[in-house]
Amino acid sequence: MVMATREQHIRKDKATSNICSNQAFIATIAGAAILARGEAGMAACCTAGRDRAHRVAAQLHTIPGLKVCYAQQAFWNEFSLMLPEPAAAVLAKGRTAGLHLGVDITGRTPCNCSLLKISFSDIQTDADTDRLVAFFEGLYGKATGSAALPAVPAQLLRSGAVGLPSFPLAELKAYYSKLGELNVSPDTGCFPLGSCTMKYNPHINDWAAGLPGFTALHPQAPVEDAQGALELLWQIQQWMQAITGLPGLTTQPVAGAQGELVGLKLFQAYHRHHGQAHRDIMLIPSSAHGTNFATATTAGFVNRQRADGAPSGIVILKSAPDGRVDQADFDAKIAQYGDRVAGMMVTNPNTSGVFETDFKRMADAVHRAGGLVYMDGANMNAIAGWVNLDQLGVDAVHNNLHKTWTVPHGGGGPGDGIVGVSARLVDFLPGYQIEKQGDRFVPVRPKHSIGSFHRHWGNFAHKVRVYSYLLRLGHAGVQRMSAMSVLASRYLFNRLGKQFPSLPTAADGVPRMHEFILTLTEEDFKRIEAAGIPRANIISRVGKLFLDFGFHAPTVAFPEVFGLMIEPTESYTKDELDRFADAVVAIGELIRSNPEVLKSAPRFTPVDRVDEVAANRTLVLSEHLTALPKINENRLSPVLLNAMPIAEIKARILVTV
Repeated sequence: MVMATREQHIRKDKATSNICSNQAFIATIAGAAILARGEAGMAACCTAGRDRAHRVAAQLHTIPGLKVCYAQQAFWNEFSLMLPEPAAAVLAKGRTAGLHLGVDITGRTPCNCSLLKISFSDIQTDADTDRLVAFFEGLYGKATGSAALPAVPAQLLRSGAVGLPSFPLAELKAYYSKLGELNVSPDTGCFPLGSCTMKYNPHINDWAAGLPGFTALHPQAPVEDAQGALELLWQIQQWMQAITGLPGLTTQPVAGAQGELVGLKLFQAYHRHHGQAHRDIMLIPSSAHGTNFATATTAGFVNRQRADGAPSGIVILKSAPDGRVDQADFDAKIAQYGDRVAGMMVTNPNTSGVFETDFKRMADAVHRAGGLVYMDGANMNAIAGWVNLDQLGVDAVHNNLHKTWTVPHGGGGPGDGIVGVSARLVDFLPGYQIEKQGDRFVPVRPKHSIGSFHRHWGNFAHKVRVYSYLLRLGHAGVQRMSAMSVLASRYLFNRLGKQFPSLPTAADGVPRMHEFILTLTEEDFKRIEAAGIPRANIISRVGKLFLDFGFHAPTVAFPEVFGLMIEPTESYTKDELDRFADAVVAIGELIRSNPEVLKSAPRFTPVDRVDEVAANRTLVLSEHLTALPKINENRLSPVLLNAMPIAEIKARILVTV
């Protein structure tokens, strides 16, 4: 699980999973909630639902015509109720009375009866449960008593304490605030992590996502009581159709890589529907994101040899020296595999920050061969609002809400990868499309839907954040967002390209979009090697030196082993970009005059350089907590470093050598 977030970029098609998003951010919130409750609070939280469920079940079981299913079996906080009329009718009556009763599970069990599943937790009150019982009494008559229902046997329950500590809420708030202050953030300075689009996330978006009308709404609430949420989803469909030019959208995927998988499963469904299930080739450029290879394998495009000796699975398209797809190789692969091509996956702009100018040509060729085209939309921040993907020939594309569309994803997710599709694939989309029927918004399942990839609407709070962001930008603002991200990148590339070589080496003169890759000269590498640092470690050590200047490191050693990939986004002023450029120039001067500075970088952070591979392989999965762990302070905080002249930082680094 720990290694999974990087496995795709190392092992590609041999990765065990295609998902590269992790949920560390959500885990942090869950951990804080557990600590806030403590031992007693968690026990009370757990037993409250059980106690209410048993009290209500015991009463309902004695109402004429009602019966708790499997009443002889123990249950915890939920039970099924057998009804004398269709569950759907009872749910409708409950809604009229202002109650969302539960879930209709009729037909899920062997019995030919009407069943309603009801769940309880600590959020209900005794008044809520009394109201629920009164509702059923109003329908079928008074409860005649309280039935004796079995409890969970004692031998199945924990007998001892969990051992959770208890802390005052104020102490916990101060502790987590202090932890947050240790992190470098786009809020405080340029965050150049290439291919990750670490842009500023307006706080109003989180405010909107936290509104009670959204957070308290159950995802299975009746359509009539979820019109605000459904309208928001419909509005996002309209916005994304306008931005991408593609007519269909699914909001279900909760990661960019899951969006990729949705796209490829749509391709397969389309081909099966048209009697073309034999198509077993997926074309992917060698420069593609590692998730593309892993996703294709997960979808079933496994590299193997067919009975006739021909290969199947992933066919790699070579990159030309300038980083774009080699067109001669592409033409040869289309000629060789034509009627077996299921599709092509291309990141555009690619991971070198270069726009694939032959994309339309390739898309047309794939379509002529009967295949479909997937565009990895990880870098949509460069082209949103400027390129009509439908006219470009795209059949499916994921939009990372956690990158381009301002959902926070530092520290580990959570991700969201909504997928737009061409007219070819609209009828196959998973989940539901929201249609406006008069003044109502209604979920409608496409006629050839591939099913569901995620319950309900994906990470719904993210959709609220995105809608808030889109309303603030406006349609012209979307174009300005992308234009400014490209302008910032080209401005930095123009400054830094004069100080450092760039990659790919043959891409001189090729316009960069939202990001670019720098490297060192051969003389630099030799000088640093002479100082005792192996060549394979040099780029990662240079990345650590960025931390000493108060910046997060660029993306190191991807997609070029000896490259630093820089993506400034549109979030920073010219002064901030200039300061970052000055720092990069200073880093170059330091490693040329005193290459030994790389041995001890980073030197101002709370801890020294971490052996990440060893840490990932020597996991501490559980640790008994009796007090809040000691926080190691920054030796110089990013806030202080950001306020300090670059020359002074450089001098302080030299003092430590």
